[in-house]
Amino acid sequence: MTEPVGAPDGPAAMTEVFDAVYRGESPFGKRPPWDIGAPQPAYVALEEAGLIGGAVLDAGCGTGEDALHVAGKGYAVTGLDLSPTAISLARDKAAARGLDAVFEVADALRLEGYEGRFDTVIDSGLAHTFEGDMLRSYAAALHRACRPGAVAHILSISDRGSAEMQTRLAEAIEEIPAPLPDDDEPPGLKRSADHLRDGFADGWTVESIDEALMRGVIPTTSELLDVHAWLGRFRRS
Repeated sequence: MTEPVGAPDGPAAMTEVFDAVYRGESPFGKRPPWDIGAPQPAYVALEEAGLIGGAVLDAGCGTGEDALHVAGKGYAVTGLDLSPTAISLARDKAAARGLDAVFEVADALRLEGYEGRFDTVIDSGLAHTFEGDMLRSYAAALHRACRPGAVAHILSISDRGSAEMQTRLAEAIEEIPAPLPDDDEPPGLKRSADHLRDGFADGWTVESIDEALMRGVIPTTSELLDVHAWLGRFRRS
């Protein structure tokens, strides 16, 4: 949703940054703003609408709330994340709730060892961290991990939603900078519907990209905040 400030590139560096976040060693404190302690309402609605099926991959699962919600509905779910600390927390939750979900550490840009395994992908806040080439690499990794006809549901914060969340976090946490005015923003990641569409252009059919809401939390107050997002549905060829 809102990445750690100054997050470096590269899997090893990113692992350390996000491990520190999940250990509570970041400006966010004990709880990052994407760890809302419940499933994203968008994925609750998708499951209720019958749009989740077969073997499910939660890519970038964090501490596992979306995966555990789906597992509780009877689906076979695998949650993958780059952060060993997040995976440990997800496994603890699964054990405490008596839910049968698999959680493993993996690089979402590679997904080695998971070829042809999944019928549904859910992604809450991972795709939107990738620039164009990296997003295409991620979509290609998902393509390898999915069976023909699989569907990927990608919940991605928008530019507008990111600015909304950044503003609220800056008000609550001194170390978080306020967003710059549009005219002063340096060139960077643009979280648009076209960004998602271009990223999934190869090997996927775009079935829909709709406006949606992504739920976050203000760590210092536990206030829940719904911000503008995109919900894309992509079908594997």
